[in-house]
Amino acid sequence: MKTMNSSVPKRKLTPDLARGFMLLFIALAHANQFIFSKEREITITDQLTVFMRQVLIDGRAFPLFAILFGYGLHQVLKGQERKGTNWKDTKKIFRRRGFWMLVIGFFHATLFLADIIGVYGFIAHLFAGLFLRLSNRNMILLALFFLILVGVFAPDMPRGFDVLNMEVTNSASIADPIEAGRNRMFEWMFYTPVLSYQVIPGVLIGILMARFQVIDHPRSHKRLLLMAAIIGLFISTAGGIPMALMSSLFWTDYNHVWEVTAKSLHTITGYAGGIGWTALIGLLVIKLEGQSGSITKAIAALGQRSLSFYLFQSVLFVTILSPYAGGLGGQIGQLESDLIAVLVWVSTVLLANFMQKRSMRGPFETFLRKKSSIQ
Repeated sequence: MKTMNSSVPKRKLTPDLARGFMLLFIALAHANQFIFSKEREITITDQLTVFMRQVLIDGRAFPLFAILFGYGLHQVLKGQERKGTNWKDTKKIFRRRGFWMLVIGFFHATLFLADIIGVYGFIAHLFAGLFLRLSNRNMILLALFFLILVGVFAPDMPRGFDVLNMEVTNSASIADPIEAGRNRMFEWMFYTPVLSYQVIPGVLIGILMARFQVIDHPRSHKRLLLMAAIIGLFISTAGGIPMALMSSLFWTDYNHVWEVTAKSLHTITGYAGGIGWTALIGLLVIKLEGQSGSITKAIAALGQRSLSFYLFQSVLFVTILSPYAGGLGGQIGQLESDLIAVLVWVSTVLLANFMQKRSMRGPFETFLRKKSSIQ
C-alpha cells in the first residue's frame, strides 16, 4: 500500500551543477579518443595538452561521474521511501532501471566503446539493492576492498595511457560504420562487467555522501568541503603527474616497475580527484547561493539532463570526427580535440537551457523513469 506525499523536495543545486560540469570533463576525456591519425607528427602542443589533461581530467572525470551516480541511487531510494514504496518494489525499480541502462549502453557502444552507462546499469541491476542496505562501516570496508583491487589490476586496465603513441588500435580508425559498430558492441559485452570494479568505489562514496547530505547542504559542511577540495585535488594532481609525464612522452626512459607504479597511482588517486571536484563545486554553490546567474542555471539545466546529453555528446563527436562522417579526427591534434570538446559542451549547455525554459525534460531521463516505474 502506497501513501501519497505532496511535499516534493526542491532540487539541490550542487549535484545538478556537478553533473553539468562533469559533462565538460567527460567531453575532454572522450573527444581525443576519436583521433585516428597515424601519420601526424607529435608536437610540443600535443604533449603539453595531454600532460594537463591527464593530471586534471583523465581518470578523474569517471570517479566524479560514479560519485554522482551513487548519490542518485540514494536519492531514488529516499524518493521511494517518501512515497511509501516497499523495499521489494524499490529493488524492482533499481533492477529495471539497471536493465534499461544496459540496453542504452549497448546501443551507445555502436558510437563509442568506452560507454559508462552500461557499467552503471550493470551495477544498478545487480548490486544497488545490496549497496543501499549496507551499514556505513561495511560500505567503507567494501570501498577500501575495491580500491585495493583497483590498485592491483589498474596496470592492466589503465585509463588514458599512451594516448600520444598515434598507433591507433581501437575502432576509431575503422572507416565502415557497420564494422566499427559491430566491433564495439562485441567488445562492450566484455568491457562493461570487467570495468565495473573500477566504478564501484566511486558509487559507494557517492551513497555515503548522500547519507550524510554533504552535497545537499554544502553550507552546513563548508569546512569539510574545503578540506576535501584541497586534499583531494592535491592528491589527485600529485598522483597523476608520473603517468602524465609518461603518456605525454616527456618521460620515456622509465622501467617496468615505474610504469606499473605510475598506472596504479594515477588510477587510485583519481578517486581523490572525484571527491575534490565534487567538494569544489559544493563550495562554489555556497558562493552562488541566492544569486545564481543565467550561466549557472544553464549548467544546472544540463546536469538535470546529464544522461541525454552524455549520449548526445557521442553523436556530435561521431558526426564531427569519425572517418565515416566528418572525418576531422584524422586531421587534428590533441589541443584541437580539446577545443572541439569545449565547443560541444557549450552547445549542450545552450540546448539544455533552451529545454529548461520550455519545461522540456531529457528524453532518456523520461524513458528510464517510465520503464523503471512500478505500475
